[in-house]
Amino acid sequence: MSISEGVSVMLKLYETWPDQLLGSYRDALNVKVPRITPQGIVLCGMGGSGVTADYVLALAAAKGFRVPVFVHKSEGLPPWVTRDHLVIAISYSGNTYETLSCAREARSRGALVGSVTSGGKLGQWAKENGLPLALIEPNYYPRTALGMLIGAALGLLKASGVDLVSDNEVRAAADALRSTSAEEGLVIANAIGDRDVYIIAGCGPFEIIAHRWRQELSENAKVIAKTEFYPESAHNDLVAWQVQHKLRKGFVLIEGGGRLCSVITDMLRGVYEGQGDVTVRVTPRGEGLLAQLLQGSLLGGYVSVYLAQLRGVDPRTTEITGKYKHALEEAGLS
Repeated sequence: MSISEGVSVMLKLYETWPDQLLGSYRDALNVKVPRITPQGIVLCGMGGSGVTADYVLALAAAKGFRVPVFVHKSEGLPPWVTRDHLVIAISYSGNTYETLSCAREARSRGALVGSVTSGGKLGQWAKENGLPLALIEPNYYPRTALGMLIGAALGLLKASGVDLVSDNEVRAAADALRSTSAEEGLVIANAIGDRDVYIIAGCGPFEIIAHRWRQELSENAKVIAKTEFYPESAHNDLVAWQVQHKLRKGFVLIEGGGRLCSVITDMLRGVYEGQGDVTVRVTPRGEGLLAQLLQGSLLGGYVSVYLAQLRGVDPRTTEITGKYKHALEEAGLS
């Protein structure tokens, strides 16, 4: 397939996010999960699957959820995790070594393990052990299946008694996704154009949007992207912009996130624009935090695909990650 055909395929996959979210959330609500009061919740995953955990953490933090929520992105499991924790393993393919390692270790410690996957080794393992399993549709690129992954994770948590979002919030998020057009992404991609480096800034709960944009630009457009998370970056990363740099830079400022974030973004506009490079301001929209997080993220997906087209690269290809997985297999890690 040509690059233009690849762009078309990716755009169509991103457009399915509203239905992905609603369908996977509804299906996961019907998974039989023992109702427990966990000491803590641990979400394991890597890459385009693992980022799902970051959205769950952002929602829990913003809502003042009293049960600690942790994100684990490595092999094994932290030593403090016990049988009193709920562990959710998230792997779109079901074959991610680190996630499988986490799930197996959690099971060996007696923790309740739920899984979100389209199948693979994780799906088979969950079935063999009679563990809660939220199955989602196969044949997507993991980064284009975020709607499914988040819907399934939130539904599975709710089925276990961990109520982070309401049904209305999920429907509102789907509405916000439907309101987001690929053309919006094209406008931004044309604005930031062909640059040496892209800087995406987010504040407070919108950090995850900036994080997701960086991942999308890296995977789809194959560009060098950097994130700045505020208020922390106001104490370090920001200092880089005291001087002018010869690099051609594209700044994306994710606006909003609370009172402190408003002060920061007002200041950042002047700092970024003072660099003399293009600065794009993005305000996530939707009713509720889940809607805003997903709407802003979908927009980043569209931008990254069109940026790939502008730069003449295929947004689907990620061969270099295959080298990493092959190295693990050769080492007997699977």
